[in-house]
Amino acid sequence: MEFVEHPKDLPLDITLIEDQPFPSISEARVGFVGITYVTLRPFDRGRSVRITLEEIDPNFCVSGRIAWCKKHNDGYHIAIEFPTEEECYCVRMIEQLSQIEHYRRQAKHEGRRLNYNEAAGEWIQKFAASFPAFTL
Repeated sequence: MEFVEHPKDLPLDITLIEDQPFPSISEARVGFVGITYVTLRPFDRGRSVRITLEEIDPNFCVSGRIAWCKKHNDGYHIAIEFPTEEECYCVRMIEQLSQIEHYRRQAKHEGRRLNYNEAAGEWIQKFAASFPAFTL
């Protein structure tokens, strides 16, 4: 099981929702299962959450489940798993877009001005091969 660290500079809106039944995720499952994120508040393991990401896609909205939550100096590190095929696939695609936007912003901070397509080309060449595959 692989989680992708969501970039801190692209804030997620995470809302608790009534517990939603999700299929169990096998510990033996390989590939992308969710994301990690740093938040200022703790979340209980097993709780259902709704996630939106306005900066990347105003229509993006998925439900997931808190896999773990650990206190650190900079806040709470949480992992959100997406056990259904549709949500997992959608989140993986949004995460790739988020990683590309984060890469573009880093380049700008370093004095390089890239449009989104240029950033995407560079990110794909450098990082796409190591991005977790989608398998269920």
